[in-house]
Amino acid sequence: MPLAVQPAIPTRETDPSPDEDTPLERSRVLVVEDGRNAADILAMFFQMEGHEVSVAYDGVEAVDVSAVFRPQIIFLDIGMPRMDGLEAARRIRRQPGGREIVIVALSGLDQDEDKKHCAEAGFDCHLAKPVCPTELRAVFKRFQERLARL
Repeated sequence: MPLAVQPAIPTRETDPSPDEDTPLERSRVLVVEDGRNAADILAMFFQMEGHEVSVAYDGVEAVDVSAVFRPQIIFLDIGMPRMDGLEAARRIRRQPGGREIVIVALSGLDQDEDKKHCAEAGFDCHLAKPVCPTELRAVFKRFQERLARL
């Protein structure tokens, strides 16, 4: 699903607090989404945020790209052909260094059972689609210490 990005016009009421304005460290981000337009838009967003980005369009490609690109954080769609995101996450976790990567589920399903399956597969957190820029930035803030160690 496409990322909805609407530019905000800063006002006194919407100016970011100093904590929100703190720049985040540049990270290696892997975007995995079988919807090519959605993947490319999400990748473009992360590039505009200053991150180094690679894209994979299915779970098999995600596992292969992850082994070479060595991402610090992966935004991984769950429902994909060839290999779903749950199996891709399990395989990435078994790669050298795979346990340290932050893996974020992107899913159209947001029930407790879906979140449980994601946690069991090794995801660090779960975002329901469509996601907004604020949610994506919050993930980086939440895991910034861990990302800095990778």
